[in-house]
Amino acid sequence: MKSISINKKKLQKIGMLTEPYSPGTISYLRYPKNRIKFNYNNDILVLFVPPMLAIELYRLGLIPQNENEKFSVEVSGKKIGTFKVIDFRYPKSTTDELVKITMQK
Repeated sequence: MKSISINKKKLQKIGMLTEPYSPGTISYLRYPKNRIKFNYNNDILVLFVPPMLAIELYRLGLIPQNENEKFSVEVSGKKIGTFKVIDFRYPKSTTDELVKITMQK
């Protein structure tokens, strides 16, 4: 299974700080590669990620707020180009859990 990185950060390795399970512990949420999907075709990259990861991508600045700002994307360690977000869609319902982020070179 291929991995995807934005600005050199592998998405499956992004740790999101959560409430600790017990006092004095630190807990993180990470999503495995099989929960992160993408399609790349004709300079269009479509990324499907869980909503919490989508929020974290923006919070960390990996995906910039500025719609014209480009960022680097790698697939399995190989740079495929610099992209900008052209569309961001939330799930249709609570049973469909992935956010769709469409990017263009």
